Amino acid sequence: MIECPIDHPNLPTLFDPHVPNNPALWAVFHGRHAGRALVDDLRNPSQCVLRTEARLTYASRQMSPDFLADAIDYFRHIGHIWLIRSPGDPPAPEGYRTLPRLEFYGYVSHSPILENYRKRIPDGYELHPIDRALLERCEWRDDMAFYCGSLENFLRHDLGMCLMHGDEIIVEAYASALGSSQAEIGAITHEPHRGKGFSPIAIAYLIETLEQRGYHAYWSCDVDNPASARVARKLGFKVERPYEIWQYEPDVL
Repeated sequence: MIECPIDHPNLPTLFDPHVPNNPALWAVFHGRHAGRALVDDLRNPSQCVLRTEARLTYASRQMSPDFLADAIDYFRHIGHIWLIRSPGDPPAPEGYRTLPRLEFYGYVSHSPILENYRKRIPDGYELHPIDRALLERCEWRDDMAFYCGSLENFLRHDLGMCLMHGDEIIVEAYASALGSSQAEIGAITHEPHRGKGFSPIAIAYLIETLEQRGYHAYWSCDVDNPASARVARKLGFKVERPYEIWQYEPDVL
């Protein structure tokens, strides 16, 4: 097992392009987010475990249990591991906490559902792209710094917009990882305005902007976040699949 440069041309071919949370994986391969990779052979790798700077950890399609165990042990000396698990994956070491998740994709571009939400923007409300000044006021400011590596990296490579009423932020909507063809999206409605149907409006506009840039939206959430799942279903995502993240605590001296 040896650490491998992320820009090794063979690495992307080792992974399932449809693995859960795939936009974050491909954002690393495209140089938008940071990550580290371990392989079995530096010249001609056939196995790889990749950990993003934001802890998400992916195993290649071909993977022996021993290699996966060694890679997890290696990365645990760096920090937390959130191992993405798909059906049929090889066994992984014990000592993890299971986080049940849902992923959503496969909506219809330019669907009447999305168009209808875009028409629902109330009088006096406006969409504003998130720039540095607006980001400093956002509730998910620190989350974007974590998932994207820094606020500067988010502003350089990713995308966000706020639904606002005057100077007040109502909804923050983000595309926090732009992959190859999909972009991971999410949103938060500020506390006083929840339950009023604002979130799908902002996200419908975000999806439109992503499509103009050649991306399809991808949504994921924890199983115990039914409000997030309801928004995804309202927006017309056709495919809904469960998966798991196995969380390992760091083993740092």
